[in-house]
Amino acid sequence: MDFRDLVRSGLDEYLEGLEQALDGLTPVELAWQPAPSSNNITWQVWHMARVEDRWVNSYLRQSTEVWIVDKWYSKFGLQPEDHGARQTAEDAAAMPELPLAGLMSYYAEVRKSTIVYLENLTDDDLGKSYSHPRTNPGPTVNWVLAHLLVEEAQHLGQVAYVRGMLRGLGN
Repeated sequence: MDFRDLVRSGLDEYLEGLEQALDGLTPVELAWQPAPSSNNITWQVWHMARVEDRWVNSYLRQSTEVWIVDKWYSKFGLQPEDHGARQTAEDAAAMPELPLAGLMSYYAEVRKSTIVYLENLTDDDLGKSYSHPRTNPGPTVNWVLAHLLVEEAQHLGQVAYVRGMLRGLGN
């Protein structure tokens, strides 16, 4: 097993966990916020997909994000630059309703792009830095992949926690 297998295994596990956490939730449950300053489940899923797309395609691949290439932003009534980081509670609350099926289709396209990128990486690539708008040099490929797993785990935990608040354990 090499690093590609480990990263892919983590990404697969988090996507399966996300699908389980979303299973059977109603639109009302997907939009529910535990507090006015909390993000709802749909926002969390959208942000997870946007982070992966942005970090892998824009930063690591230095190419255009799936969000932009396939005009997902337009399909969801959002802007090309929208990704959720540094959004205020008011910004998040003002987002249009995002259909879960469409959102998961976008996420699937992002994941395909991530896997293609991952399969073409070499051990030597892991130590390379990429261009980043806020830091010079940017983080290494290794750091981004590791942090992507952390990000996915954190947001999956948030989704599962809110589901638990709504339905209790095992429902």
